[in-house]
Amino acid sequence: MKAGYQNDQWSANLKGYSIREGYEWLRNKQPKKEWVQLVWNNWNFPKHALISWLVMNQGLNVKAKLFRFCHCPDKDVVSVIGTETQEHLFFDCLYSRQVLSLIEQWCGFKIAVDSYASSGRSAGARLKRHTHYLFWSSCFYHIWSQRNNSRVNLILTRPETLVVQIREDAMRRIRSKFVRPVVNEERTWLQKWGIVV
Repeated sequence: MKAGYQNDQWSANLKGYSIREGYEWLRNKQPKKEWVQLVWNNWNFPKHALISWLVMNQGLNVKAKLFRFCHCPDKDVVSVIGTETQEHLFFDCLYSRQVLSLIEQWCGFKIAVDSYASSGRSAGARLKRHTHYLFWSSCFYHIWSQRNNSRVNLILTRPETLVVQIREDAMRRIRSKFVRPVVNEERTWLQKWGIVV
């Protein structure tokens, strides 16, 4: 039962009122989302993390959302089929599928929310998990940027060129994170992308 003050008694605590429970009830604290670490970690670029957070909370101003408030033009360079939703923009749109497919071919793992959890606590497992986070958030950010660029400037970068930008961003970020000695498992994982640390 949800805590609250009802019928002259504190509903969730038989011992009576507690300031902590009262505060939590007032601010309507929600359970922690499973994807929080995927978005808010120190490997992601802050601007990438923000866009990823908006994606996970259905907060981007895509056409399906804008249609509820005002009229917006129906044509887009990125996607001209159907109403633009987040799912369509990032996963069903031909352009996005090409970008994600090229990134997945290059990095060797699937860019999806359910593929980020890597078992184990070794340094190599942590590196794999963080690179999953990094590529995932970078793809969201760059696809969203291209969508906006296509609407404002009517210019769309080729998927192959966009993938090069995502790769360069990710590799630069990975290199910046290694200020400590690298273990062999990490070195092997990084060398497959041509990163020498």
